[in-house]
Amino acid sequence: MSATRRWLADPRVLVDVAVAVVVAVLSVVDVASASAVVQPGQRSADALAYALVIVGSLNLFWRRRVPIAVLAIVTIVLVAMYLREYGAFLSVLGLPALYAVAAHEEHRGRAWWAMITASVALMVAASVSLLDTEDGFAYFTALSMVAFLAAGIGAGVLIRNRERIFVDTERRAAAAEADRLAAAERAVASERSRIAREMHDVVAHSMSVVAVQAAAGREIVHANPDKAAEVFARIEMVGRESLEELRRMLGVLRGSGDDDASLSPQPGIADIAAAVAQSSASGTAAALIVDGRQQPLAPGIELAAYRIVQEALTNVRKHAGHAASATVRISYEPHALVVDVTDDGRGAATSLSGSGSGQGLIGMRERVEIYGGAFTSGPRPGGGFGVRAVLPIANRDSGSELAVEQGAAGS
Repeated sequence: MSATRRWLADPRVLVDVAVAVVVAVLSVVDVASASAVVQPGQRSADALAYALVIVGSLNLFWRRRVPIAVLAIVTIVLVAMYLREYGAFLSVLGLPALYAVAAHEEHRGRAWWAMITASVALMVAASVSLLDTEDGFAYFTALSMVAFLAAGIGAGVLIRNRERIFVDTERRAAAAEADRLAAAERAVASERSRIAREMHDVVAHSMSVVAVQAAAGREIVHANPDKAAEVFARIEMVGRESLEELRRMLGVLRGSGDDDASLSPQPGIADIAAAVAQSSASGTAAALIVDGRQQPLAPGIELAAYRIVQEALTNVRKHAGHAASATVRISYEPHALVVDVTDDGRGAATSLSGSGSGQGLIGMRERVEIYGGAFTSGPRPGGGFGVRAVLPIANRDSGSELAVEQGAAGS
């Protein structure tokens, strides 16, 4: 779209055109009405009178862009009309120009000087012409004229102040929203960095198992080929799991400042019971319920489940109140591991958002989304707060992972 089309598409342009045309029509009618009944000492409107009011009125089109220049032109037109005794006050022409300076001029000192100068010029010109009648000076008309001028200026100042308040409010709201989004992004980046480090530890542990098993297989490949085949099968299984973990890591940002990776295994499902016991020992009663037939899980899934429970219990201690208790339920389903952490407290519903805006909830959601799972959180209907994570799992040969670990230890 060209600059001209964008300019014409601006709704303010249509408003400015409408104002200029309407003021021109009303000013022409005002001059014609004054000429219909010519008072002594006045003259009938001629072509110059109509030309002046039309030029002054159409000049209002630029009142937003150059309000002081527009006011200067309008003031000259009105002073000329007054001094030539055409008999029309033309307030419909003068007041919009004063209003425009009060509302749109950025330099406030210049605006006040322009408005005061224009008002004085108009009052002086009117005093020696329209206000000086055969019956004497029209004091009441002069007071009315001053009141109209003050009202035009006051309306412009009021609208300007309201617009500035509105703009400032919008600016502060935009800044607050930007700060909130930046904080959320920092929280996500920090949590992703932590997740990446933990997943690195998981893969590093798996690679250590592969190295140990490969060394054992090389020793027995000639003496016991069947046993060596089992060892290599275990190596293949662990290698595939590690590749899956590495693929998930591709979408996770990792900080460059911490490259120290521990070769020790990260917490897993078996450590959840200790986390629940620790919560109870810290003053928040917690119970663990395990449903379904337990089955071997990938190390990353176990770590994610543990961290979700750990963070959820931390939130219960922080937000649910001292008298609250929590229930951790681990459900083994055919194709998913479901982690539910609920509490009966009263503080969580107000301190945590069901949309997941807290940093802890962001971290839990990130962990679940890495594995393509589903995460929900929010206040419970009967009170308290609930967190639910569904982590997809693949069907695996039961006991295979245990065999790998035992093989690694035995080697």
